[in-house]
Amino acid sequence: MAESKKKGDLPLDVKKIGLRLKQIRKELGFNNSDAFAYEFQLNRSQYGKYEAGSEDLRISSLIKILDKLKISLNDFFNQDYENIQI
Repeated sequence: MAESKKKGDLPLDVKKIGLRLKQIRKELGFNNSDAFAYEFQLNRSQYGKYEAGSEDLRISSLIKILDKLKISLNDFFNQDYENIQI
């Protein structure tokens, strides 16, 4: 049975995607999301919300981010994604 959520809560997968983005950023050597967003010409405020899992993320937005990083959807949703615990 699905977890009950308060009105307006985002699905747990949104949080998990944010954690995966954060993991990749750190693997690339960026300690904070602002420098990362600046380097890859992403909206700093919006990207920070995605990473925090506090803003819903369209698949088109995720694809744009991954394209800039030269990461495929398969590579993003790999075993590292599956192992993320919320």
